[in-house]
Amino acid sequence: MFDVLAQVGVRLEEEVRFEFLALPQGVWGALAAGLALALLAAVVWMYRHEGRSGALARRRMMLASLRAGVLVTLALVWFEPVLARYLHRWVDSYTLVLVDTSASMDLVDRYHEPAAAARVRAVLPDQPAGESGSSEAGSPDAGAQVRRSALVEALLARDGRAFLTGLATHNRVRLHTFDSGSALKATLSRAEESAAAESGGASAKRGDEDAEVPLSAGEVKLAFPARGPVTDVDHALREAVEALGDAPLAGVVVFSDGGFNYGAGVEGAARFMRERRVPLFAVGIGDPSPPRNARVTELGAPDLVFPSDPFTISATLAAEGLAGESVQVVLRERTDGDSGAGQVIARRELPVAVDGALPPISFEHRQPRVGRYSYTVAVEPRPDESVVDDNERSVTLRVADSQTRVLLVAGEPSWEYQNLVRLLQRDSTFELACWLQSADARAVRDGDTILRHLPLLPEELFVYDVILLLDPDPAGFDPLWTQRIDGFITDQGGGLMYVAGRPHASAFMRSPELSSLVDLLPVTPNPDADLILNRVGHYQRREFGVDVPPAALPHTVMRAAEDEASSRLSWQGRGGVFWHFPVLRAKPVATVLMQHTDPAMQNQFGPHVLCATQFVGAGRTGFLAFDGTWRWRQSGAEAFARFWVQMLRFLAEGKLFRGDQRGAILTEGSEFPIGQAVSVAARLLTSGFEPLTQEEVSASVKGDDGATELRLIRRLDQPGMYEGRFVAKAAGGYQISLTPPGADPSTGTLTRDIRVVRPNLELARPQMDKANLMSLAAVSEGGRYLEVDELMQVPPLIADRHEVSTTKSRPTTLWDRWWTLALLAGLLTLEWAGRKWNRLL
Repeated sequence: MFDVLAQVGVRLEEEVRFEFLALPQGVWGALAAGLALALLAAVVWMYRHEGRSGALARRRMMLASLRAGVLVTLALVWFEPVLARYLHRWVDSYTLVLVDTSASMDLVDRYHEPAAAARVRAVLPDQPAGESGSSEAGSPDAGAQVRRSALVEALLARDGRAFLTGLATHNRVRLHTFDSGSALKATLSRAEESAAAESGGASAKRGDEDAEVPLSAGEVKLAFPARGPVTDVDHALREAVEALGDAPLAGVVVFSDGGFNYGAGVEGAARFMRERRVPLFAVGIGDPSPPRNARVTELGAPDLVFPSDPFTISATLAAEGLAGESVQVVLRERTDGDSGAGQVIARRELPVAVDGALPPISFEHRQPRVGRYSYTVAVEPRPDESVVDDNERSVTLRVADSQTRVLLVAGEPSWEYQNLVRLLQRDSTFELACWLQSADARAVRDGDTILRHLPLLPEELFVYDVILLLDPDPAGFDPLWTQRIDGFITDQGGGLMYVAGRPHASAFMRSPELSSLVDLLPVTPNPDADLILNRVGHYQRREFGVDVPPAALPHTVMRAAEDEASSRLSWQGRGGVFWHFPVLRAKPVATVLMQHTDPAMQNQFGPHVLCATQFVGAGRTGFLAFDGTWRWRQSGAEAFARFWVQMLRFLAEGKLFRGDQRGAILTEGSEFPIGQAVSVAARLLTSGFEPLTQEEVSASVKGDDGATELRLIRRLDQPGMYEGRFVAKAAGGYQISLTPPGADPSTGTLTRDIRVVRPNLELARPQMDKANLMSLAAVSEGGRYLEVDELMQVPPLIADRHEVSTTKSRPTTLWDRWWTLALLAGLLTLEWAGRKWNRLL
């Protein structure tokens, strides 16, 4: 038991004392002593003047001694002698050492000021200069590079851990790391206990909650990986102090860059330490000089593009300390999976405004070859830049590696049908299959793939990327087919486009069997559609144009030219609308691409919607209220072709991006801070497109620091769903990949790209905040701020504040024992016998 208590800084000592419970004190004690002396003197006088002188004087004195012994024994019994036991509890005091492990402590400082560089050089004289991004501390000249976390490691390990040894001379030491909270790293024993433990064969451990680390165990390396998203010094201090329980606190030492950006901050921590009346010593880590930094804050690009199609990569930049200067921005391209930084394909020079602002930048690019490509926008590092690992961001996109497979289902061979079939058959990027409901059973079908029947089975239907319903006859659909369409869109990521026409649109929208399919469209049907059509007439002679809302002009589908201004001009005056099917409105999540220009074609929700799209589950759906886009060919075939090619590709993106459609990898976002657990979900299907039932699958997580295996466990409540998580420990791009069981790895591997970044709060002010640290230390009782070369001044300033408490147990009485009576009886018997022997009275 005592050994266990010693491990937590508590020692117990037992003491046994002989005491008198009834011993008179003060005047009564003096009277008792006088009475005792008087009685003893009377006994001696009486034996010396005994009336009968038959006994020698020596024998009479022996008898007097026996009588005095009886009196003394009686006096002792009167004073109630006891054995008292005392338990002394020695509680060691503690010194807390808190090391900041937030993400800002992983920054590399260049120490522009010679004075700051000299201070670091004084404590690291034998270290070689570190490289940028290295985890090792360096011996800095002005401009040399030292990682903050590595500097703390070097300070604590310097001279055989002289600093920690000094702290442990009088107190135990608890070493914590902290960011949003605190975590115990090690408990260091007092110096004399460590020596005793080492002589007894104690082994050194590290990393456990209550690990004892003998200070002489130099082979135990303390490392401080800095990945925390925020720095909450107030919460960390409270956690560390409260973890001591009743143990006394002698002092606190904080190693930090002062970037306290969360919680109550310096004020809350200072107030807490002032209430505790404990000194706090703050050691500044990092370069205090104002930062000079340029960084890429945001980067955007499409997930999927097609060969030779133009696409835009946009970036937002920010700068500090570079007002009036300029920065070089480059765009690099790299085939996904290749090592190296990639090839520079564009370069720009951007001026930094007087207020430090940088304009956004966009790069237009085309990629003729299919595959996955990584594009990086980077600000070229400057020699005096404070932070260089935020200078670039990367994004991965896919150039479609297959044709867009389109299933066209039409009720009749309308002009729209004929022109669309010709367009898609001539375009080599599409693979077309047609099912014309009105055709004879023995008729030769149009398209690249000849159909014998309407695809119904999942393995027949799910091979397509887009299903184009061109005014189909609702009587030609099986209820099971409509259910499969729902899964095709929401689960498989497929696209659906419905084009209304005079013959069948009204019946299609009213059909109860097709209600689930209508619900997938981006518009709400109008229950009075037939009344409106009867009022305006099914055949109209006047042509109306389409109105493209300004918010829809940048949409992928509506890009009629290379730039937005030319695109706006191209859509102005474009008509083709004689008849349209009226709907009530677009759904709240839909994007309206075209509206009617006839003032009479309006309702309480605004102009009638002619074209809209929306996301549905993993897929996309579209709606076109008229079947007259073929008339756009009058002003040039490009207008008709460009609209339909862009529309079908947009609808197909969800499916094309999913590989062989056997599943999908999902995350809660595409960007995560360092140290956060990334939850990964995967929806996986068998070769028959049924939910996978395997208990677990294995995925791979590949980043700049290597590849690791990730186990995904099947969820019992959601068929085909698997979940797992991993912790991203370094900034950079990561790719999660998984090949469903039985799938071809070359074509069926599912991937998901994410980016791990340093938290924005940690990079907002990268310089060491000396004022924060000085305020934190100054408010505490006896605390102060110290530079790194003043560290050894701390141990003598922290006193031993151990506490000792004593507990007295119930005493063991001695006066009421049998041998006390035996002693009195023996003494009296001996005296009586002696008097009889010597013939005394």
